[in-house]
Amino acid sequence: MGNRRSAWRGFAPWALVAVCLIGLLLRLKGLDSPFVDFHGWRQGDTAAVARYFYEREFNLLRPQLPYYGAPPNYAELEFSLVPAIAAGLYYIFGEASWVARTVIILFSLWSLVSVYRIGAHFWGLWPGLVAALTMAVQPFYVYFSRSFQPDVPMLALSLAALADFLAWSREGSRAHAWRGCLWLTLAVLVKPPAAIAYLPLSLWWWSAYRSGQAGSFVVGLAYLIAPLAALLIYLQSIHGIAEHPFVSGIALSFMERFWQEGIPVDWYGDVGRGIFFFVCTPVFVLPALLGCLRGLFSKERRWIVAWLAGVAAFFLLAGSHVLNNLQYYFLPAVPLAALFVGLSTEWLTVSRRGLLRRATAASLALLVLVGGAFLVSASFQRLLPERWLRYQPWTYERWYQLDDKVLKVGRALEQITPAEALLLIAEETPRSLFYSRRFGWFIPPEECSAEYLAGVRAEGAAYLVWPYEKPPTHLGGLTGEWHPEGFWLFDLGKMF
Repeated sequence: MGNRRSAWRGFAPWALVAVCLIGLLLRLKGLDSPFVDFHGWRQGDTAAVARYFYEREFNLLRPQLPYYGAPPNYAELEFSLVPAIAAGLYYIFGEASWVARTVIILFSLWSLVSVYRIGAHFWGLWPGLVAALTMAVQPFYVYFSRSFQPDVPMLALSLAALADFLAWSREGSRAHAWRGCLWLTLAVLVKPPAAIAYLPLSLWWWSAYRSGQAGSFVVGLAYLIAPLAALLIYLQSIHGIAEHPFVSGIALSFMERFWQEGIPVDWYGDVGRGIFFFVCTPVFVLPALLGCLRGLFSKERRWIVAWLAGVAAFFLLAGSHVLNNLQYYFLPAVPLAALFVGLSTEWLTVSRRGLLRRATAASLALLVLVGGAFLVSASFQRLLPERWLRYQPWTYERWYQLDDKVLKVGRALEQITPAEALLLIAEETPRSLFYSRRFGWFIPPEECSAEYLAGVRAEGAAYLVWPYEKPPTHLGGLTGEWHPEGFWLFDLGKMF
């Protein structure tokens, strides 16, 4: 029996390496694509911070964005660990999208290892491997695992914190405890929703404390205080100099909306839609559901319920509008769903003896579960409400498509406008501003009025960029030049 266990444990690391290689290969798609694919505006913000670290001021307490006027445009953003790593690599490889995307890919591969460690801790090596494989191939997670934004690094850091905490509770190694505390601190700094991890973590700590684990009180205090104190110190240090309080402003808006609206009826459907198409995508619906049910009737049910409650609370604060438009807000639910998929195979293999029998039984079980999920995915268009099917959320391949016009407009502006010119671009997002390598403003075209033009001109705006075929007749008196890349350019100096 000991030899069989030893053989299985010797096989598991190689299997995990194979899972990570599969995940890596899937994440190489569009590695060198510019940040004009799905949610390119969010990637552009992160890339702008990295660019200005590289070109202007490498200071993690002074992140800058290209909009809202002349530089420096300091912004109260999340702790810029990810842009800082990318900027450091820019000094070696130069500024390139593949460098930035590689940073996210490496974090995502780390998350596969951590979710394996968590699954293996509770249910054994095979469920841990299945959980890691689920995250490796899940198309929603694959896309955002090469999207240059801090969400996946936040998950990777928080999962590593949980995995190291479990290792401490099992082995008593203080190195694991302090390393996990560091990961959790960085996770909360990189993006505050990492605090969801506190819910399962608190129950794991209580179990270790009651069992008499040495140093439990000190470790628990460190995990509680260090991340929150670091976040408060960081926000305090940047709040006074930031042009716009994004982090605190978003948090307050979430709480105000929840206080005023409560839980709208549509919220339940919006969350269900997101879980079906993004968290379970929908191939993993059946195994995730079975694993969830098994977990809720197991001895691990308390921390599972706590984790679920944390994710649900985050969805409540975000609200329907955010969840429908910023799909990456569903990412915190992905690791738990992957663990459920892994757990769905555990009960079919736990009583089997022998490496080959275990692997065969688990493989057949997974085949049946995934096959059933494919049947669900083949029929969901007939079964689900029409509201869930809007915009075909299951067509993940469309997310990789590039908006070439943004690139053309931005690069043309870089060539034809002076390097220090401030631009006003009439568009919904600052993507063209990022690719023009200029500072300035962006505004939705319907909000671009003569009064607004006068205001930004007084602040130094030199040009109005109108990226539409028809000129802005509602402004009156403007004379500009049409450029074949698809925009009108107006010299504001000739207007005032």
